[in-house]
Amino acid sequence: MSNNSFIIFIVNIKEKRSLISLLVKHKKKIFFGLIGLTTVDAMQLIVPLIIGDIITHLSEMETKEVSQEFLNESAIYLILCGVIMAIFRFVWRFFLLGTSRRIEKNLRDKYFLRLQKLPMIFFNKNNAGDLMARGVNDIESIKMACGFGIVVAYDGILLLVFILFSMMMISLEFTLFAALPFLIVSFLIVKYGQKIENLFLNVQKAFSELTEEARKSIYSIKAIKALNDEINQIYKFEKKSRNYEAQNMNLIKIWAGYQPLITFFTSLSIFVLILFGSDMVLEEKISIGEFSTLMVYLTMLSWPVIAMGLAVDWLKRGNASLSRVDMVMNQEEEADEAHLNSVEFINRIEFNNVNFSYDKDPTLKDLSFSINRGDSIGITGKTASGKSTLLNLILKFNKAKNIFLNDVQIDYINKDSIRSKIFYVPQEPIVFSGTIKDNISFFDKNPNKGKIEECMKVSNFFKDFEKMPDGLETIVGERGLSLSGGQRQRLSIARAIYQEPEVLMIDDTLSSLDIDTELKIISNLKKYYKDKILIVVSSRVSTIFSFDKILVLDKGQLVESGDSSNLIKNKGLFDNLLKIQKTLPEEGLLRDE
Repeated sequence: MSNNSFIIFIVNIKEKRSLISLLVKHKKKIFFGLIGLTTVDAMQLIVPLIIGDIITHLSEMETKEVSQEFLNESAIYLILCGVIMAIFRFVWRFFLLGTSRRIEKNLRDKYFLRLQKLPMIFFNKNNAGDLMARGVNDIESIKMACGFGIVVAYDGILLLVFILFSMMMISLEFTLFAALPFLIVSFLIVKYGQKIENLFLNVQKAFSELTEEARKSIYSIKAIKALNDEINQIYKFEKKSRNYEAQNMNLIKIWAGYQPLITFFTSLSIFVLILFGSDMVLEEKISIGEFSTLMVYLTMLSWPVIAMGLAVDWLKRGNASLSRVDMVMNQEEEADEAHLNSVEFINRIEFNNVNFSYDKDPTLKDLSFSINRGDSIGITGKTASGKSTLLNLILKFNKAKNIFLNDVQIDYINKDSIRSKIFYVPQEPIVFSGTIKDNISFFDKNPNKGKIEECMKVSNFFKDFEKMPDGLETIVGERGLSLSGGQRQRLSIARAIYQEPEVLMIDDTLSSLDIDTELKIISNLKKYYKDKILIVVSSRVSTIFSFDKILVLDKGQLVESGDSSNLIKNKGLFDNLLKIQKTLPEEGLLRDE
């Protein structure tokens, strides 16, 4: 029976090559931890022998003096075993469980680092809630598998083999009878193992969905309250929560039947001891002390069997979680471009017949234009005409041929170098949960207060800042919820200016501002970037009306370019957009009908 159990677990561990590979890097600590665990198990096996000798001695004692001396000596041995177990129990916990914590930390660090290196297309296809669940809940399960999972697997196998061997030394005949129930236990471990892994994958998937639902609700709390949609959001969250509960209950039902069955068949061995062992004592095949020792061993034998059941559960969960984490870790990251050229300054940006598509339908077609240092460039057009895609290509978030920086094709320039010189302000401004100072300085270790205030003046945020009671230390709240939409936009522009980029690209970030404030910011930016490059994307023509050059896109094509006066004379799309945005609704539409 012991050999069968051992083979079952060796096969089980071989299937966990990926989990074992996490432990290989800490093999010295694992080795010392296993030595400590082995020592504790050895002491546990010695204790029943001492107890058996005491009972045998008491049943055969001749004088009280001899008995007292033997009992005192045995008590010292028992205390010594207890002290050794205490010391080495600390040793194995320090090394084994400590190693699992280190694996957890290293895995989380690598997971976060990998997220930083993945391309934008990955984040477009995967929601934040699922990525958070994998980085928190799944890695926690891996830690448990590499810690307690390995401990109980090793401890279970070791104790099972040692206990059965010790029992054989007392009575081979009885051990063979007592070991029969463990054949059934081995079958249960194999049968239930795969079910547990599959059900746990469902649990983790449901947890990811629940996390994403909570994230979306918190992120959209302003809109939810404004639209009085709390009840609907509660219903949606409750639905995800009930699904998570149902998946957990499916797993718990399996575990609820699995563990008691293992305990039941383990207890059958004690029944065998009482049934056959008592006859063996009466027939003087074993002594009363050996009978007591066997009783203790059988009581101890319940733990290795339970431990193997727990090991299967934890290792299967860890394996399922590791497969989920590896789905992210094995994603192809952005190419390492350290060997490519760096750019120190940017004098010219050129698109020469650039074509790009996300799928079969082209997003940009035959796009050609050039931007020189000192230019202010406005980009406008109808919705979904490719304006934001154009900026993403400059930053190499997406890639296309025939884009040049300083007459060098962008494919031959390091993306990190490009992004350090070109700062992008997205349509939805990102505000971090921190202070005004942290947000503008981008968590600079030594922020320059004077520089921060200058940037706020350029972005027309300084007047708002002066009204804030805590000044630069004002907490903006989660995702800047304490700020208005316009304030968040101006704060993000101030952050971009603080970085002193060669090129500043603003992607329709001024939409929440009134015309006067918007034009004031544009005027400030044009003065501030008169010797660099300023690119502003805006659906509102008034925003870019005064720019040196305006690019007008329609369905991915450049249909017009030039300054506003020439574009108006052309009577094309720019002129149409200008007329539409200047025209008020007819009088009849302003009245309630």
